[in-house]
Amino acid sequence: MAEAQPPFLIGIAASAGGLEALGQLVRTLPQRANASYIIAQHLSADHKSLLCPLIAQETELPVVELTEAEVAPQADTIYIVPPGFDVILETGQIALRAPSSAPGTPKPLADRLFRSLAEGCGARSLGIVLSGTGSDGSDGLRAIHSAGGITLAQAPDTAKYDSMPASAIQTGCVDLSLPPDMIGQQLMRILSNPGDLADLQAPAPSDRLRDLYALLLDHSGVDFRDYRENTINRRIARRMLRLGITQERDYLALCHRNHSEIDALYRDLMISVTRFFRDPAPFRQLAKAIRSLVEHHPNGQIRVWVAGCATGEEAYSVAMLFADAMGGLAHLRKERLQIFATDTDAKALEVARRGVYPLTAANDVPRPYVEDYLRVGRETLEVDKRLRAVVLFSRHNIIQDPPFINLNLISLRNLLIYFGSALQEKVLSRMAYALMPNGKLFLGASETVGAMQGHFETQSLPAKLYSKRGLRQTMRPPPHSGPLTPSLRPPHRPARPAADAPQQDMFETLTRILAPNGFITTRDAEIIRILGDISHVTELNESSALQRMSTKILKSTLRAEAASLITLCLRSRTKRVGRWHDIRGYGFDQVRLICYPLLTDGEGEDHALFAVETRKKQPRLLLTPPEMSDQSRRAYVRQIEEEIAATREALHHTIAELQSSNEEMQSVNEEMQATNEELQASNEELETSNEELRSTNEELIAVNEHMQRNATALQQLSLELAAILKATPYPTLVVDPALHIRHASAAAQRYFDLGDLPREGTPLSACRTTDGQPQMAPEVTRSLRSRERETVSFSEDGREKTMAFTPIFKGREQQIIGTIVSVI
Repeated sequence: MAEAQPPFLIGIAASAGGLEALGQLVRTLPQRANASYIIAQHLSADHKSLLCPLIAQETELPVVELTEAEVAPQADTIYIVPPGFDVILETGQIALRAPSSAPGTPKPLADRLFRSLAEGCGARSLGIVLSGTGSDGSDGLRAIHSAGGITLAQAPDTAKYDSMPASAIQTGCVDLSLPPDMIGQQLMRILSNPGDLADLQAPAPSDRLRDLYALLLDHSGVDFRDYRENTINRRIARRMLRLGITQERDYLALCHRNHSEIDALYRDLMISVTRFFRDPAPFRQLAKAIRSLVEHHPNGQIRVWVAGCATGEEAYSVAMLFADAMGGLAHLRKERLQIFATDTDAKALEVARRGVYPLTAANDVPRPYVEDYLRVGRETLEVDKRLRAVVLFSRHNIIQDPPFINLNLISLRNLLIYFGSALQEKVLSRMAYALMPNGKLFLGASETVGAMQGHFETQSLPAKLYSKRGLRQTMRPPPHSGPLTPSLRPPHRPARPAADAPQQDMFETLTRILAPNGFITTRDAEIIRILGDISHVTELNESSALQRMSTKILKSTLRAEAASLITLCLRSRTKRVGRWHDIRGYGFDQVRLICYPLLTDGEGEDHALFAVETRKKQPRLLLTPPEMSDQSRRAYVRQIEEEIAATREALHHTIAELQSSNEEMQSVNEEMQATNEELQASNEELETSNEELRSTNEELIAVNEHMQRNATALQQLSLELAAILKATPYPTLVVDPALHIRHASAAAQRYFDLGDLPREGTPLSACRTTDGQPQMAPEVTRSLRSRERETVSFSEDGREKTMAFTPIFKGREQQIIGTIVSVI
C-alpha cells in the first residue's frame, strides 16, 4: 500500500482589507486538496480576535485557532494565528512564537512564516499574499520561490489595499496573480501541476488594453496609445470596481456591447478637473509675465492658447490676469486680446461656455477679482459677459489637430503628466511651432520641457514658466492627422508684429555679416541655431548626443576651446578669438572660432554667437632670428605674446573654475553628508511611525469589521427582544436603577396605561395604579438592594394576582443593571 503524501503547507498573509479577501478565498477552497492552511492575518494584540468564528462561517473545512501547544498539520484544515504571536513551522509542527520584530511591525509576521515553510517543506510549500498595506510577505515569497515552492498574490486591482500584493509582485518571484476567489477555484490544478501556470495568468495590461484603445479611438477620435499606461490602468480598475467586475475580459465584453460604458470610461480618462487659480504661487509669476507682455505690446492683438481647459476655470483665470494688466474690463476688447481655450471633452466645454460655477468656487479666486470680474448669486458664480467675450472655447485634439499659430502665451498645465515621453516631446514641438519668438509657455508644477530644452529657456523655474528662444530658427509646421474644422482654423496673421520687424531684420543682417558660417549657443553650450554651413568643423559618431545638440558635435580639437570661449566671452562681455587649428577642407587648411556675446537686458538668457573662420595655412619663416628684420622679429614676437597671453588667460580661467568647482563640490559634499545623515535619521523615524500607523490602521480596520459584526448581532437581538415583549401575555416592565422604564410589553402598555416609550425611557411613576396594587417604586428599590427576587400578592377586581420583581445581572461580577417587573 502506497504511503500517503504529507499535506501541502499553504501560508496565507493578509492585512488591512484582508478579511474580505480571506472570505472570498476560503469560500472557494476545495474540500479534499491534501493541504493545510495557516492564516497570518495582522491583528491587534490588545483586542480579542473574532477571526476564527468569522472564517468558520465561510467554509465547511475545520477551522482551528492555534494555542501555545505545538500542532501537527492536518490535511484540509485551516489554522488561525491568535493576536500577539508569530507562527512558524518547526520540525514538522506548527508552533507559536513570541514576536521577533521591532515594536510597531505587523504581527503575526508573514515573512517569518513563509521562510519557515520554505525551510521545512521546500517544493511542497505555497505562499499567498492578499490585501494589505506595507510589504510584509515579499521577502518570504522569495524564500519559497528559491526553495521550489509556489508563490501567489492577489491581483492588485481587486485588493482593497494593494500595497502588500503589489510589493510581492515587484519582487519578480510571484508565479501567479489572481483574484482571491479564482485562487480557491484553481487551487487543485495549481497544486497538481505547479510548473504550468501560464494559461491561468490574467493577460498583460498591454494585451487587454489594445482592444480598448481601438474602441476608444472609434468612439471619441482620441488615440490613448501614447498615454501613460499606469494612468489608463488605474482608471479602468476604478470603472471595474464601480461595476463590480473583477475580470478584464468581462469588462472588455461590456464595452463592446455597451457604448455608454465606453463614453463613461472616456470621460474618466479625460480627467476634466480644474479650478480657478490652481496653485496660487505660479499664477502670481504668470501675472508678472502678463504685465510685461501687455507693456511690450501696446498695439495689436495678444493671442493666448489654454490647452486642456476642461470646464474653463483656468482660461477665465488667465483672462482675469490680462484684464487686470490692461486696466479693467473697460479696456478689454477682442481686438486687443483673444484667448483660445480647447479640450476634447464636449460636455466640459459646454460648462465652460456658460461660465456659471458653484458659489464655493469663489474661495479660489482673489477677493478683488471676485468683485471686478464675477457676478455672485445666491448659489452660483457667473463670469462677467465682457470677460467671456474674449475667450473662445473649441473642441480640439492637441495631439492630432494642427496647433494655433503666432501665439504670445500658451498654458499647458497638468496635461503632459498623462503622456508618455515620446508624446510629450511631440506636443512640446507643436507648442514651439505655435509660439512667436519669446512667447511664453506655462506648465504645471510636475512638468518640464525635457528634451525640448533647446527650444525653451527658463524664465521662472518654480512657477514652470518658460520662454521660446527668440534666436532659434523658425520651426517647420508639425504634422497632423486631419484638416481643421472651420471653427478651429486660426485666422491668418503675419509671422511677427510690424513694430518688431525692423529690429529683427537688423539682427539677422548683422548676424550674417559677423558669422556667415557659424552657430548660436546657450550659456550651457547647447546649440540652438546653425548659420550657413559648419559641416567642416563637426563630426558625428555613436557617442554624439543628438537629442540635445551641443558643442560636443564639434571636432575634438575645437570642442574644449568652444566651451572655454563661451565662458570667457559672456563673463568679459567682449569678443573672444580662438587659436588657429589645422583642419583641412576645400580651399582651406586652418580653422578658428570667434565668439561674440549676445546679451539680454532684464529677463532671459545670454547667448553666444560663434563665427567659423578659415584660411590657407601661413608658410613658416625659415629665417633664423639673426637673419630676421626688426619689423619681422617684432611681428613674430607680438604673435607669440598674443598666443601666450590667450593661452595664459584660458588656463587661468580654467584653474579658477576648477578651484571654484572643487570648493563647491567639497561644500556640497559636506552638505550632502549632513543632509544624508539627517535624512537617514528622519527616514528611520518615518519608518517607525509608518509601521506604527500601519499597525494602528490595521487594528482599526479589524476592530471596525468586528464592530460591524457585533452591530448586526445586536440588531438581531433587539428585534428578538421586541418580538418577545410583543408576544408575552403578561404585563412586563424592564426598570433601570434610576427607576425609569426601559422596555414594556404590549400587555404592560395596556395594563399600566402607557403609550409608546421614548428612547430615553419614562419614569416608573407614569404607570397607572389602582387601589389594590402595591407601590412599585419601593418594591423595585428593595429588590435592587437585596439582589433577590421579591413577590407581592394583591387583589384586583376580585382576582388574586402576584407582582414579581426580578433583578437583572451583568457579567461575571454580577453587576445589577435593573429589575424586571411582571404581573401574573
